Amino acid sequence: MQNSKDTKTERNRIKNVFRLSRRIKPYRGRIAGAVVSGVGHQLSLVGVSAVCAYLAGLAMEGRLTGRMTQLTFLLAAAVAARIFFYFMEMWLAHDVAFKVLADFRIMLFSAIEKVSPAILLNMRSGQLASTLMSDVELLEWFFAHSFGSILVAIAAPAILLICLCVIHPVFSVIIIVFLVIIIWIPVWMKKKADAQGRRVREQLGDANAVTMEGIQGMKEILSLNNRVIYQKKNENYMKRFYDSQLQYGKRLGTEGALLQGVQGISMLCVTGAAALLVRNGQMDFAWYPVVVMLSGMVLGPVVEVCGTARNFGLIFAAADRVYRVLEAKPQVEDRGKDIDVKEVVPSVTYEHVWFRYKKEGDYALRDVSFQVNPGETAALVGASGAGKSTCMNLLLRYWDTEKGTLKIGDYNLKDISLNNIRSLTSAVLQDVYLFRDTIRENIRMGKPEAADQEVENAAKMALAHEFIMDLPKGYDTVAGESGLKLSGGQRQRIAIARALLKDAPVLILDEAVSNLDTENEKEIQESIRRSSEGKTTLIVAHRLSTIRSADKIIVLKNGQVVQTGTYEELIEEEGHFQELIASRSV
Repeated sequence: MQNSKDTKTERNRIKNVFRLSRRIKPYRGRIAGAVVSGVGHQLSLVGVSAVCAYLAGLAMEGRLTGRMTQLTFLLAAAVAARIFFYFMEMWLAHDVAFKVLADFRIMLFSAIEKVSPAILLNMRSGQLASTLMSDVELLEWFFAHSFGSILVAIAAPAILLICLCVIHPVFSVIIIVFLVIIIWIPVWMKKKADAQGRRVREQLGDANAVTMEGIQGMKEILSLNNRVIYQKKNENYMKRFYDSQLQYGKRLGTEGALLQGVQGISMLCVTGAAALLVRNGQMDFAWYPVVVMLSGMVLGPVVEVCGTARNFGLIFAAADRVYRVLEAKPQVEDRGKDIDVKEVVPSVTYEHVWFRYKKEGDYALRDVSFQVNPGETAALVGASGAGKSTCMNLLLRYWDTEKGTLKIGDYNLKDISLNNIRSLTSAVLQDVYLFRDTIRENIRMGKPEAADQEVENAAKMALAHEFIMDLPKGYDTVAGESGLKLSGGQRQRIAIARALLKDAPVLILDEAVSNLDTENEKEIQESIRRSSEGKTTLIVAHRLSTIRSADKIIVLKNGQVVQTGTYEELIEEEGHFQELIASRSV
């Protein structure tokens, strides 16, 4: 079982290397330039050191006279080359890295758009934020400090080994032995590095999620006097994250110490061999400092790459989390065709619809059938968990029905494009989200090309114009993140204005007036009714006044439609609706 797990981990590692490397393909010209510059930088650094060492050797033998000018010129050229190549390597490698990271973020946003909101069933918002930000940022190590550096670590030492071999073959033999040991160290510790890397990234995601939840739910924490308990919960998650980081750091330090130790021992061995050769007259003393210097530098690029490889556990764990989002299978596949939405009759029909959020879970809807005709307002009522919001989510095609058919007009939702569905529907859901932008632009999202006067007219219909004009900058006031500067009722009215401005033939209101007082609710309902003539409106509501205003009431219980009719019909009919009214569950 353990061997099978190790084999799977190794396959994932190799898979990550290849799929990350493929992202560099569009920038292969710059990567080639970065590699050439990296080799040039390493060789020019060696050149500077070697010339200085040779000068020192000649000086100790008193043979420097007559060669100073030539060697000084050579040293100056090597220094200039090092400066140039270092700049080019850093510029090109990081330019590619940051462009690839930008590509990843764009791809992640597109991927999340395709799989939302289903992805949040299996991933907390903090974990998702961690994937979008810190995990992608961590991939910079691979693109800027790993991919090109590996090629440099192959080319530069190979050239230096040839130079040492020219001086005397024994030096190359010694270096190759220690080179094998240095490469073996990260390979030996990679299993532990991978496991620790996954643990660190998972604990980071959990820690971020708990912190974000605490910030978002701070009002609830304070109102429930839960501050101390939640703070301890946060501290526990941070402690787990710290413990995983500490274990990762200990392994990182051990691996680094071994690498540095092997490099140091290799220098001692080469130095000893060089001293013996000089003593035996097999090598000119002037080359002795050069050999010592080269022996210390030949393994430098390899040790540097191995140092980066020590972080491969984190890098590949981050890559796994990123690709988990990128490769997530959309719950809804957009295979429908584009139609002329203006010709669609905006009736809504549920025909024997079955649905559950997870395959192993219970059905949220069971054989649901009902129809709402154009111009009608239908209220979906039922206790919490009856399936009301699920009906709305399916109509917006956030998910697809498992069995049965859902239609707008004569079209099955699965047969028309998602873009068409978005054009046919407009929704105000329970959780109103306002973007960190002006009130005007938040409303204009419903119709980006709308003129300012259209925006204001929609706000007036939603009874939002008056309070907007009382704000410091009117319609140009920034709403704040999630609309936190506004009350719940104000946010709802802006969301209603946004939906009314969109002017879609099917309007969905899921608890859209729950934060409004009775007077404002009546006015907005009347405004919605006037603006939605000929359109189909579906409402999820618990307020009796909202329910009574509907043309049709669909009563749901445990995911099933148990009654359908007008308020007058249902209040006289024995059944679940009467129970809801009596228990004030609506």
